Amino acid sequence: MKEINTVNQKSLPERTADAIAAMLHMENYKAGAKLPNEIQMAQRFEVSRSTIRLAERLLADRDILDIQRGAGTFVSHKLGVSDDPLGFSLIYDKQKLARDLLELRIMIEPNAAALAAQNATRRDHELLFTLCDELDAIVRSGKNYIKKDMEFHQAVANCSGNTAVHNLIPYIHQMQALYDSVSGTRRPKETVPEHREIAFAISEHRGIDARNAMEYHLLSIRKRILKDK
Repeated sequence: MKEINTVNQKSLPERTADAIAAMLHMENYKAGAKLPNEIQMAQRFEVSRSTIRLAERLLADRDILDIQRGAGTFVSHKLGVSDDPLGFSLIYDKQKLARDLLELRIMIEPNAAALAAQNATRRDHELLFTLCDELDAIVRSGKNYIKKDMEFHQAVANCSGNTAVHNLIPYIHQMQALYDSVSGTRRPKETVPEHREIAFAISEHRGIDARNAMEYHLLSIRKRILKDK
């Protein structure tokens, strides 16, 4: 009874924020996905546009949404995770932390790739290949490719269909990019074909091959880092 009373005591913007969060989960919105505009959201949830604005601000404060003036409202890449929930910023040895985070990725991401081969949709396949092409173009231009590299790995995590992996992998990547002082030693020419091999295995539903391709890719990164030290 107390729980019901607590729910009923929530303001309209708070209840609307809960409803929007449920929509994001039920309709499997990915990080970076754009939400419908205010008018469409107001019609969907049968509230005013001002209520939608307040609800979206509440979700932005919780790092679930990213409101960009003039562009729209998007699902935050933080996925509701605060900047440092595990206290990584308190760890003194950042180089060791970067290596440890890579080891954690080696433990998790190959199995996530195998799940992606099982659960990814045709649209997911198209996104993976698009990201491979975009990475290739960035590498050829000589620009920094790390952000696009992370987008590919996040997309694989999203394709896995596992909510915990979906939320955890982007956070690990963000932390590693922040602390990885050896990231510049990676070899982009190897990264592009390794990503394509992962994407092909996923698109052809070859779970074991997807796992092996992801493991090879991450172990190669580790090997190149250790070699260049």
